[in-house]
Amino acid sequence: MKKILLLICVSLIIYSCKNDQQKSPAQQAAAVATAPTTTPAEKPKAEQNIVEEHLPIVDTGQTWFRVKITKNDSLYMDYEGSWPVFFESNNSATLQLSKSKQIMSVSDILTFYMNGVPTGKAPVVLSNSEKGTVSMIMMPVIDGAYGLAISATEGFFTITKNVNSIVSGNFEAKAIDLNKDVFLFRGYFLNAKINPDKI
Repeated sequence: MKKILLLICVSLIIYSCKNDQQKSPAQQAAAVATAPTTTPAEKPKAEQNIVEEHLPIVDTGQTWFRVKITKNDSLYMDYEGSWPVFFESNNSATLQLSKSKQIMSVSDILTFYMNGVPTGKAPVVLSNSEKGTVSMIMMPVIDGAYGLAISATEGFFTITKNVNSIVSGNFEAKAIDLNKDVFLFRGYFLNAKINPDKI
């Protein structure tokens, strides 16, 4: 009886091996085509990068800003703080986003010059002589001193909230310096208080 059972088991194993080998080329190609091309570990990583890039900005009522700059598609600068300086005088307004809280110190600083505080989305241009336009200048620090200014030639500046002289918004601008390096500026500011005069 044991010999018969052993013979049946061996026969079944041999039969199943032959059955696997007899798959047609079409079946094998279908199996390859339906096989996953990425490992499970790779897919969540890609999805995570997409989520991080599109995280929503939540206005909690606090004053805050962030500036992210790339140079030739590589990260050049990324800073944030709670000290935006926004002032208005006559028909013009200025927003300064400095890397250092010490405004009188030598620090990387991004400045927007507005021909009147815009409502909604305004174009970033080289010269803001027309009402409703914004110009942007970046003063980078090189070896402890201010380097050549970098001026944006295109982009947008958006005011998303302006209530009781408290403003929030975002921006994106592009600049090309004298060395033909391409800079892309992105960022946002939340609950910056408009001061009536320049500090």
